[in-house]
Amino acid sequence: MTWSPLAPPPAAGEMAKTRWRAVPYTAGRGLDLGCGPGKLFETEFCFAVDDGSDPGVVNANMRLDVRDLSQFSAGSWDYGFSSFVLQYSPYKDVPNVLREWCRTIKKGGCLCLYLPCEDAYPKCNEPEREIVAEPGGNPRHAWNVNYKRVVAAMEKLGFNWDLIEFAECTADDEYSLWFVFRMLK
Repeated sequence: MTWSPLAPPPAAGEMAKTRWRAVPYTAGRGLDLGCGPGKLFETEFCFAVDDGSDPGVVNANMRLDVRDLSQFSAGSWDYGFSSFVLQYSPYKDVPNVLREWCRTIKKGGCLCLYLPCEDAYPKCNEPEREIVAEPGGNPRHAWNVNYKRVVAAMEKLGFNWDLIEFAECTADDEYSLWFVFRMLK
């Protein structure tokens, strides 16, 4: 599917479309990074953080900028999950954001990312790649997401990791990419 501005957004955010994919990788205590209106799981084991900058209800345990998790110790969480958040940071900052997220995840834990696919979601303006914004694109998005760019950003982290699952999710009501990275630090 290709994203359409005419389709209403899911009440629980984009996360609701991929929650089932996250289940095998989210055992233990984890962070829902940029949860928005719906937490990944409504349990005491899923700690949701969001800065509250999007309009509407935010269902966070803590309001904070997910780009700075300095209040959490290194290796203090079993997993991290983020849905439709990373594309709001400028691409040049993405390795630092990912480094911060991965820093908080224990060895053997997973980072799950669900992101808009540039081939199925209207492109945002990206002059450095000579991409002009397409009609219906989100003007708050800072970069257009694809497999190569996410993996390239992860390669700059300084952490050891494995990409253990990747899927292009463009059927039915999806227009996204799914990544699961296991931390091998």
